Amino acid sequence: MQFRKFKFLVSVVALALALIGCSPTPETVGEMARTSIQDVLKVDPRFQGTGVEVVRVQLAVDGDKQYKGIASIRHKGVVHEIPVNVVVDGLSIKWSTAPDAFSFIPQTRPPL
Repeated sequence: MQFRKFKFLVSVVALALALIGCSPTPETVGEMARTSIQDVLKVDPRFQGTGVEVVRVQLAVDGDKQYKGIASIRHKGVVHEIPVNVVVDGLSIKWSTAPDAFSFIPQTRPPL
């Protein structure tokens, strides 16, 4: 019984190490970025209640762990496309846009 548990544990660790070594596809990173941007817009007091929705994020590889692309953001029925940069490090994702990228969304509160 102990041998089975050990064998299973070794298999899980080996699979995890194999996945860490693989670069995620642009589609996978795009979906991760879409979710992350949507989460930020949902909790940021400046944009709460605006009804903004991140429709999709399309990315292309731009170097080791780096991606560039376009985020499609819907606000009041109009889709706005903004440039986005994404860096993936292990299980974490960091995205950035130009400072005025969300200027088409009226802010409900001034920035801090």
